[in-house]
Amino acid sequence: MHPVTSPLPYLARVYSTRPTNGTRTPLPPAFRSLYRLFLRASAASVLSQPDATARLRKLWRPVFDHGVHAIRQMQDHRIPSARRDTLSVWYGRWEMQMDNTIELLYRSAVARGLPHRVTQNLHRIVQANQTLRDPLLPHKKPWRGQLSPTAPEYQRKPIKVLTPSQAELGALFRTAPRLLGEVIGMAEGWGALSLGRTQRRR
Repeated sequence: MHPVTSPLPYLARVYSTRPTNGTRTPLPPAFRSLYRLFLRASAASVLSQPDATARLRKLWRPVFDHGVHAIRQMQDHRIPSARRDTLSVWYGRWEMQMDNTIELLYRSAVARGLPHRVTQNLHRIVQANQTLRDPLLPHKKPWRGQLSPTAPEYQRKPIKVLTPSQAELGALFRTAPRLLGEVIGMAEGWGALSLGRTQRRR
């Protein structure tokens, strides 16, 4: 595989840094090639569907953020050599996981078996996470500028006692992401790959 000659727009915008001498410090060509290959594989895994492709790339972006953070620390000679050696070992495992991840995306693109179902479910998880909210929280009402700050609409309402069904629903909302995360973590450990990371909206 030939390394790319220039970083992709996202890499150039987010991952590039400028040291004190003012020159740009590019990421290693191997990393940029890996990221470009991931972009192609993520699109192919969902048959280039625009929404699904964007969700998968958003899912794995924090994973690449962690990889870049490790690279920047290994490039920083102010960090003790023992720490950089530890990061080098971690980054080697990270590269192996990403190679297996791209293999999963490739298999999703060429067959309609388990890998394809995995990628379909992953992008659905991202879609659900975008609108996920605590069912017990009150719905926000639109702000109306003609009302005074002391209007009754802006006053705190008394907290209602939860019914047993509401309490059960709230407990499920809090524990379900943790349980799902444990299942995904076991799958990542078994397959030595990464299935991305999501961030809970608050």
